[in-house]
Amino acid sequence: MSPPEFKSAFEGIDLRLDLASRQKLWCSTSADKWRSDFDALRTALVYPQFMDYDVFFGHHLHSERFWVENQPYILARGYQLRPRYRAEWVPSWKNHEGPIQSLRMFEDAIVASGSHGHILDAVRISDGVKVVLKRLDTRSEELRVAHYLLSPQLAKDPRNHTVPILDVIPLPNSHSEALLVMPQLLHFAEIPFVRFGEVVEAVQQFLQGLDFMHENRIAHRDACYMNLMMDPSKVVPRGFHQMKPWSHDGVNTQFESFERWSVSPVQYYFIDFGLSGYYPKGVEYETATGLCGQDRTVPELLVDKPYDAFKLDIYQLGNVIVEIIKKYTGLELLLPLARAMTSTNPNDRPSPTQALKMLEPFGFEILQGAVSRKDIMTWEEESA
Repeated sequence: MSPPEFKSAFEGIDLRLDLASRQKLWCSTSADKWRSDFDALRTALVYPQFMDYDVFFGHHLHSERFWVENQPYILARGYQLRPRYRAEWVPSWKNHEGPIQSLRMFEDAIVASGSHGHILDAVRISDGVKVVLKRLDTRSEELRVAHYLLSPQLAKDPRNHTVPILDVIPLPNSHSEALLVMPQLLHFAEIPFVRFGEVVEAVQQFLQGLDFMHENRIAHRDACYMNLMMDPSKVVPRGFHQMKPWSHDGVNTQFESFERWSVSPVQYYFIDFGLSGYYPKGVEYETATGLCGQDRTVPELLVDKPYDAFKLDIYQLGNVIVEIIKKYTGLELLLPLARAMTSTNPNDRPSPTQALKMLEPFGFEILQGAVSRKDIMTWEEESA
């Protein structure tokens, strides 16, 4: 039943309470008053308008149903999903004793929605390691490229920064879908950089990753901001919540992390090879035209002509460096590299090897220099 139908069905409920009155009534509502759906509904209707009715009543969103339906099978394969997706789940707020100020108090109110619907975190039962499950087509280029880059011979290359594949779980009753099991990684910029050398280490590893891929004739074609990750195990040893990475458990706001400089080296990885492709020697050009990937500013994608897929990777990563420079003070020394990588003319962009050489002059004193983010936000602002 949608919110307008709720209102017409319960016209006697005063929906015009001011915010203070709403908050007072909500905070005074506890589990012992939830004896019927009517009481729960009354509470929901006087709560501020951003209340999600489906979440409030413990309904799973459309994007979550796949995980709920397959949870027993995934468990049998050795991976435990969060409580919300288990067969026996009952919303914890329905049995909560004491005032309920917000559903943010409850981890099992956190949903996997939107673009997160095909990805969910889990715990590997055998050792308690946090992993990420990604639902994908077994015929996809992503799976083929990942298997190639992670083949025994290529996996030994220290320049290989392809996200590891821990397991591939075929789905029951499907010949075309599987779950890719990967380590839980954190976005590379989630934890603020505090030293110049921390940024250089990240940029260096991403360039090494491109160098490795290009040498093996793979172009990522989406080497953009959201596809660059880090291994958080040394920086955030207590772990983080997949859907709320600024929180350890998805509920509490206190968050502890170490400076990357103090636990260096930190490992960085590329994810999402869904747009990647293999280009034999002498066939560098992508025959498809038009926009590709997250970055909509790549000059050669704005014209209806084939483009060099390897030069595309350079521009995309270069633009990530530009974005980081904009967000921090103290990174001006990276501007020449960023400008070269984002040159309008693809032929003027450096190769990954040439770009790496541009990082070599930075000595220890420069590397340990302080940098600071210009737009540090509070947990409440991040989660708004």
